[in-house]
This record gives sequence, C-alpha cells and structure tokens, in this order.
Amino acid sequence: METVVKEKVVNVEKPSIFGMIAAPTLQFERMKEKAPIALPLIIMLILTGITGAIVAYVGLNNPIFNDLPTPIEIPAAFTVGMGTVGAVIGGVARFFIVAAFYKLCMVFMGNDTPYMKLFAVVLYSSLIMSVGVLINGLISLAVGGYEVYYTSIAPLMGDNQMLKLIASNFDIFHIWYYVVLGMGLRVVAGLSKGKVITLVVIIFLLGVALSSLGGLVPTLGA
Repeated sequence: METVVKEKVVNVEKPSIFGMIAAPTLQFERMKEKAPIALPLIIMLILTGITGAIVAYVGLNNPIFNDLPTPIEIPAAFTVGMGTVGAVIGGVARFFIVAAFYKLCMVFMGNDTPYMKLFAVVLYSSLIMSVGVLINGLISLAVGGYEVYYTSIAPLMGDNQMLKLIASNFDIFHIWYYVVLGMGLRVVAGLSKGKVITLVVIIFLLGVALSSLGGLVPTLGA
C-alpha cells in the first residue's frame, strides 16, 4: 500500500519593525525564522534622515552662535541638508559597526549566530532610539529649544556641556532601547542573561565614553 505524505507548508509571519514598540519578544521570535532587512533598513534611513534634519534645525537656535565675536549666518537649508545626510550615513555605519561588535563577541563565545541576524536585531531595536530622538526634536521645536535631551537627565546638568552629553545617555528611550536589544540577543542568539547584560553594558559604556570625547571638543578649541 502506497503511503502519500503531504508536505505541510507553514507560513511563518515576518517580524514587524513597528511591532518592536508593543511586542518586541514576538518580533524576535519571528526573526529566528525570517529576518527581513531591506524594508526595515529603508524605514530606518527615512526616520533617521527626518530626525537628523530636525536636530540640525533646532540646533540653529543655539545661543552659542550669538555669543561669537562675529555672528555667523548659517543658511537653514544647508544646515538641515547636512544634518540629514550626516544622520543617515552615521546611522547606517552605526548599525553595521554595532552588529560587527556583537558578531565578534559571538565568535569568542563560540556562538554561531549569523551576522545578518545580529544586524537585524540591532536594526529593529534601533527604532526605539529613533522614536526617542524624534519625540525630543518635536518637543524642542514646540518650546523653541535647541537641544534634544528632554527625556533624559541632561537638563539637570546646568550649562556644563560635557556633563550634559554624558547625562543624555541616561534617557528613557536609550534605556528602553538597551533593554529591547538585550531581549533580541537573548532570543535570537540564545545567550544567557549574564552574557546579554555584559554585552549591553559594554556598548552603553562605550556610548558614554564617546559622549565624553564629544564634550571635550569645544573645551579643547577654547
């Protein structure tokens, strides 16, 4: 008697980048089967470009430009354009560099998670941070400010620019991003809780260190 075996086709639902806000764990579970990159990357590039333009525009209100011996007239269109391009290029570079860092860590840990899946984890998680920058930028536009640190403890640091830049890392959306990123590494890469915490803390501290270097620039040029 001939046995006919019917192959059951399972339609695996794709992860949604916007689903990272309400249901990140579900998106990471789906990502273990499918991890689309193209459309989420386009969405993130558009969002990053918009936030870069807003940040550049509100930066024109910085009183430092009025305190110069010879006031500088900076065309708004040029500033916004440069802010958009810089944000997009910097954002893409950041996705690849952070994913490469985690891939290197995986190699040392003997974990064989593919680079592109780690890239997807970083890419999808970054939506949280981009939304945070967008919200802060819109707040700055509404109040006529020139900074985008309203959801962090930076406003408590007074006029000390270095402390402000460091404190800007202690932001509601930044912390949310790192929590979601850690969830992604645990679900997709299968890392233990301890390893996830270690890797996320290292990236966080590197971010704080880079902020400190950024705060030294105006001081060194004074």
